[in-house]
Amino acid sequence: MQKALVFLILSWLSGVAGAQEASLEEMRQAAEKGNPEAQMEVGILYEFGYNMPKNTVSALMWYVRSAEQGNVLAVKRRDQLKARMTAQEIDEAQKLASAPLTTAPPTAQAPMPAPAVTPPEEKPVTP
Repeated sequence: MQKALVFLILSWLSGVAGAQEASLEEMRQAAEKGNPEAQMEVGILYEFGYNMPKNTVSALMWYVRSAEQGNVLAVKRRDQLKARMTAQEIDEAQKLASAPLTTAPPTAQAPMPAPAVTPPEEKPVTP
């Protein structure tokens, strides 16, 4: 998985036509599924504003999620970023990090209930 993430990052940074958007979406999906390396990488993208608006609150949220899974580099990035943020920004990021992520596509619907089955009508048996 780590090699795939490195490939995605390199493709994204190299500006291969269409690769930036696709690799960013794949990385975000991996982060939302709980991959700590992808979470840290998405945090870096938000922190420095690579191909997106810079957002330190979102960056910290992803660093916190990754750090909670033992990613040592994410712990370092988290601590460095917190040193440059206000208490209000840190609190907001912590709340976001503790909220559950939803990974279901927006068009997903709950399964339809099974139709009611009525037993066949019993007919009297005539000899």
